[in-house]
Amino acid sequence: FAKVSAMGTYHEWQTDELAAAAANAQVEGADYTFPTLSATSRLGNYTQIFNKPFQVSNTLDVVSKAGRDKEYAYQMEKKMKELARDVEYALVNGASATSGTSGAARELKGVLAWITTNVETGSGTGVEALTESMFNDALETISAAGGNPDTVYVNGFQKRQISGFTASNTKNIDASANKIINRVDVYESDFGILEVIYDRAMVSDQVAILERVKWAIASLRPVTQHEVPAIGDSKRGVIEGELTLVAKNEKA
Repeated sequence: FAKVSAMGTYHEWQTDELAAAAANAQVEGADYTFPTLSATSRLGNYTQIFNKPFQVSNTLDVVSKAGRDKEYAYQMEKKMKELARDVEYALVNGASATSGTSGAARELKGVLAWITTNVETGSGTGVEALTESMFNDALETISAAGGNPDTVYVNGFQKRQISGFTASNTKNIDASANKIINRVDVYESDFGILEVIYDRAMVSDQVAILERVKWAIASLRPVTQHEVPAIGDSKRGVIEGELTLVAKNEKA
């Protein structure tokens, strides 16, 4: 998603809707009629603080280690990757925007919780496998609401379901490399071309069909690394940042 700047712990934005398409024929020379403007909707999300502290003894940082030089640098890089995974998990699965208290952390509202209008559940009874018909029903509903979806985020299980759609059952065989290409990374539908992206943070029973420009990550404090004053014979550091998710129009 695009990156923007947050100006406070509760980041706000506005969303609007176009009027429905209608007949529009005017009499030549007629005066204008000015309608009352409709108010925009004001939305917001709380910033969430993410951090990964780590500590390395001064001895471990200088002794010889197989395959790496400084232990502190290694742990810093490792914690940076772990923090990125935590951020991704929150952006997808954050349940609700929570203001927090003196004893509870602020929490952001994630993609799956934001999407409430255009949701396809098939027949809505029992456990159902994702079908191409169900997938296209969702695309049609989104398109009718004015959205232009271009990206699909899926867990590994649902990625395999999409790769098995019958409309794309012609697979390519690369004879020179002796391999069969059995996947769908781009799906060309009646409502546009969509990129299918495997995301480990996605849940296995949902598929997120998004118009990517309608989402952004608002950063209040960029992710940085800083050292913490040492206590005892060790070196301490923290990877830390604060951000939230912007859902410009969940109907898209």
